Amino acid sequence: MRNPSSNGHARQVWTIAAVFAALILVLPIGFTTAYLTDTKTAADTSGGTGRWCSVPTPEKQPNVYRLKDFPTHQWSGSGTSSMIIVPVVRNGEFGPGGGDGRLGVRAWACQSSSLTTSSSIKITSWRNASSNQGTMNWLNRVGGDGFASHRLSLTSDFGAQLAKLHREGSTNLLGAGLILNDRQRYTWLMSSGRDRSSTSASPTCLTNLCTLNIDPYPTFSTGFQADTAGTREAKNSVEYLASSYWKNAGTWTGGVVTRPTEQPVNLTAYSGSPKPPFANGTGPASTDGRQVEWVVMEWWGSTAPTDDMVLEVFVR
Repeated sequence: MRNPSSNGHARQVWTIAAVFAALILVLPIGFTTAYLTDTKTAADTSGGTGRWCSVPTPEKQPNVYRLKDFPTHQWSGSGTSSMIIVPVVRNGEFGPGGGDGRLGVRAWACQSSSLTTSSSIKITSWRNASSNQGTMNWLNRVGGDGFASHRLSLTSDFGAQLAKLHREGSTNLLGAGLILNDRQRYTWLMSSGRDRSSTSASPTCLTNLCTLNIDPYPTFSTGFQADTAGTREAKNSVEYLASSYWKNAGTWTGGVVTRPTEQPVNLTAYSGSPKPPFANGTGPASTDGRQVEWVVMEWWGSTAPTDDMVLEVFVR
């Protein structure tokens, strides 16, 4: 005679297996390779204990950058901040491809404890558009040998140029403002007035003689979105898409005395040489302004970021 309890056990095993299979089908890849918060973190989210929040993890995805891992730099006469500069190309490292190639950043967080007004974040990007840009030197690579794993030295010739443009603009007399040719290299991401409530904001520019303001920038509180209570859908990221007033490789979209139109910054497939990994003194060679963007990510302030505050740089 068949044991009834064994039938019940078998049904229980199959039920559990079916539940796991369903979860695998409905969860996107980004969640299956995500950083899952611990019990304490779950208790700190808006949803409370028992509500689990996740973010992408740098250990699985090299195009994800954890804020607390950024090296701290002492700036001459202007305090300290934590910054990295990453070369971004359209080669599959920053997304699966198949889209329009638009550059973007997603700001992820779970806990709300560090999302204060005491710390700020700024993210800009710059076209690789000149063969006279200076020497490229590199910090130690993180998580592999590809573009996404490279960090440009902030004190080298080219790295120092980008860091200065990002922080001070062409002139810092009236804040971080860009003039002349520096303007056409600039791409705004989390800068020029953008925050989570104004992800498509753009700097004011009325004529071809305008000064583009890189500031203002968001605080942790206004730039990120923590886990939201009362919803069954995870909404703990904010997407910022790259824009410029110069189309493609640097074509002005306005007239001499007429305002420009905002343009999406779309990358073409990378075909430059050499390929990574790069030694000091070498780097991406493409200078057509469409294949390489240098993304500068910086945070500073008295509130340190938590483990779950990460930035995902992507090419759509």
